[in-house]
Amino acid sequence: MNQVGVTKKGSLARKLFILFGVMGGVVFALIGAILFLFSINFANIAVEKSMHGMAEDIPDGLHFDAQGRLNYSSSNIAKKWGYDALFNNLAFKVIDRSSNAVILTSNPHIETSVALLALPMDLPEGYSFSNGIDRYRMAVSVQGRELYVDLARDDLIGELANEAVLPMLGQVLTLTMVAAFLIFICVGYVSIKAIVKPVNKVAEELDGIEPAQLDRRLDKKGVPSEMLPLVNALNDTMDRVEKGFKEQKRFVANAAHELKTPLAVLRTRLELANLPDKIACELMSDISYMTRVVEQLLDLSRAQNQNSYLHKPVNITDVAKDVCMLLGPLTLTYQKELALEEVDENPSVIGDQAALIIMLKNLLENALKHAQDGAQIIVEVACGRISVKDSGPGIKEEDRAKLFERFWRKEQSTLTGSGLGLAIVHEVVSAHDAKIDVICNNELGGATFHVYFHDRVVPTASS
Repeated sequence: MNQVGVTKKGSLARKLFILFGVMGGVVFALIGAILFLFSINFANIAVEKSMHGMAEDIPDGLHFDAQGRLNYSSSNIAKKWGYDALFNNLAFKVIDRSSNAVILTSNPHIETSVALLALPMDLPEGYSFSNGIDRYRMAVSVQGRELYVDLARDDLIGELANEAVLPMLGQVLTLTMVAAFLIFICVGYVSIKAIVKPVNKVAEELDGIEPAQLDRRLDKKGVPSEMLPLVNALNDTMDRVEKGFKEQKRFVANAAHELKTPLAVLRTRLELANLPDKIACELMSDISYMTRVVEQLLDLSRAQNQNSYLHKPVNITDVAKDVCMLLGPLTLTYQKELALEEVDENPSVIGDQAALIIMLKNLLENALKHAQDGAQIIVEVACGRISVKDSGPGIKEEDRAKLFERFWRKEQSTLTGSGLGLAIVHEVVSAHDAKIDVICNNELGGATFHVYFHDRVVPTASS
């Protein structure tokens, strides 16, 4: 039987998991790339926002004295320290809008300040960037005079910001993306398991239907609506298969039954006909073979018709005795020795007595026909078991798998048997939920057939 698993090559679960993994990898890679690009510009964006905030704060510290000179005084010590200590990197100047003259600078030595030198007189309002310098111009009004406040920052502060921010952002981004991807994979795996579980359930249920259980149907309870059409189609197919199989069995049974009378009439006419002995013997042999095939076809039809079985406690020792008495005369014909051994006293099973007799009869006939002259054949009964062993030539290992096939014979060119005996045995064994085990070479040198009825054993009074 084929086992359905998530890791099996070509399985739906495997394909879905690979698809989830690939799509998840692509999506998270794109998110990571976007966040990385954002992190690269994060420091510049942060500086731009801070420059806007400083440009808005500077006018609060501007005032004109009595002589009309513009002065700057900041109560923010940290901000003042930044201008004094980093004046070559962060600087501002104030321009009178009416005269376009510079009336105040954060560094009186303009020629030594790279930041101030990067602030042209025609600087546009708002944020701009040129030659590695971040610039910002804001129009303000101080004591009724219209002014421009120009703020500049060179790359040193930006590099410091990038050096401080980017490693931290990279670590956070990496850990976040790896954790999110692992969570995505776990959620995808659980989701896929939940998706394919109904598929596996239906497959296992379908795989468990044996040829003798064609009346079984797939359970639709809990099946997703997307799978219902498939389950319904499979059930409809099983209906058609069961119908066709029943028609085939009826045809075989009817044909075999109809052939019995013509064969009997033919045998009678042959016996009354005045034919040479050699021809009459050959024709009688052919008629006997055809009669045997017809009888076994009827036995096979009965074995397959489990509805006609009457299951009740059956003493398998009595079954073995009846069969041995029935076939006793054949031991003389085939020159064999037949023995019955009872391992346990009065072993009983739940089953159909007529079917069990047919089963054991075919097993014993098989041993009688194929063992050499003088071979020993033993029928052994025990609690929940019937065994037939012989001291014949045994069975080749390569023939074991073909033993229970219909119409298979070891010597296909001969008419020593119909090839239906062991097929009938297999049908009866399956109908009783039993198990048959074949030992190709036993201690006697021949073959042994064990039939086990573990689930149908009737407890004895002593147990």
